[in-house]
Amino acid sequence: MTPMISVVMPIAYDFRYSYRSLEKIYDIADEVILGLDRDRISWSGKPFDFDADEFRATVEAIDRRKIIRIVEDDFHSAGSPMGNDVSERNKLSAHCHPGNWIIQIDSDEQAINAKDFRAWLTRADRNQDVQAKWITVFKTFGDKCLVANEPDLKVSVGTTTPGIYRDARETNRPKVVSNLLLLHFSWGRNREELAQKLTNWSHSADFDTTKLLALWDSVTLENYGQFRNFHPLYPPLWSKLSLITLRADQQINALVAHS
Repeated sequence: MTPMISVVMPIAYDFRYSYRSLEKIYDIADEVILGLDRDRISWSGKPFDFDADEFRATVEAIDRRKIIRIVEDDFHSAGSPMGNDVSERNKLSAHCHPGNWIIQIDSDEQAINAKDFRAWLTRADRNQDVQAKWITVFKTFGDKCLVANEPDLKVSVGTTTPGIYRDARETNRPKVVSNLLLLHFSWGRNREELAQKLTNWSHSADFDTTKLLALWDSVTLENYGQFRNFHPLYPPLWSKLSLITLRADQQINALVAHS
């Protein structure tokens, strides 16, 4: 049986990243739910700029099948950045068609193999939630990017049950690892965008953002090999950096295979 898929994506200060993310996942979706805070306030309680005309025009151009809906609600009043993150995901999942797979893709994530993932879902156990392989882009230099070597790093992305998120996309249900590869541009932005994210996302209170920005500034294509075990919360998580070329999917697959 062909799986029915609802893609859910929160939209905020980094809304322009969502364009590429939507293009990568659009073809496998049966519906797409975009969440936007109605007061333009981030999970960390900070107002953000948002070009509504540009956003709607770009989304309409992507939405060839008219399957995208924008849900505007209060996504900033749950008491903490992570509380707001969880609350928004639960609220948006309630808008998904009953019985669908609910696939949460963040705006700064690009699905590398969306078509293969849809095929994988046809065989998936609906009583287990689904995880993807997460490949973190730490810094970009034109068409080259440095990705963190994170052996066996997974992120939960899929469930068939709405309203059960407990910690970002995590639930208490059993999990299975899928074949989905997500290129995560968490840090792979320009400096201004990265500084904005570090003060607005759900982990904004978890570590010294000024110190991390200084470290990010110091990384170059010439010295990246010197950085070892440098994740701000769990140093061994980022054991080293690897260089790949953007959109070179075969390189990404090779990196995953040998991580």
